[in-house]
Amino acid sequence: MRVIISLVITVAIGMGVYAMYLKSTVSSTGGHPVSAISTTHVQMQLLQIAQAERTYYVQNNSYATIDQLASSGSLTLSTPDPDGYSYSADASGGGFTVTARHEGPGGASGDFPTLSIDQNMTVQSGN
Repeated sequence: MRVIISLVITVAIGMGVYAMYLKSTVSSTGGHPVSAISTTHVQMQLLQIAQAERTYYVQNNSYATIDQLASSGSLTLSTPDPDGYSYSADASGGGFTVTARHEGPGGASGDFPTLSIDQNMTVQSGN
């Protein structure tokens, strides 16, 4: 009987510690657990788009929009994005900025950060 009671108490303490860990993880990432997973995928997509921009620049001596990258064969994105993000590129002679904004289901847009990358290959969070 003591063994069963000890086991139940141990499991209860373990569940309490796990629940506190989850709460601290959610608050440290600034939102929804799903948004942390999605953010990693979006960062990889932004890096892929930025690399395509660099390749396009070497070939054409100018930066391009997302549509131009796709039509040139430099980039293939799955549309719609499985994480609910949309991508836009602002290109100028001196550089580019690609922005990813959450527009799909899976939580309020405030739970999902707006991310961007520029010609320096640095991903930045907008919120």
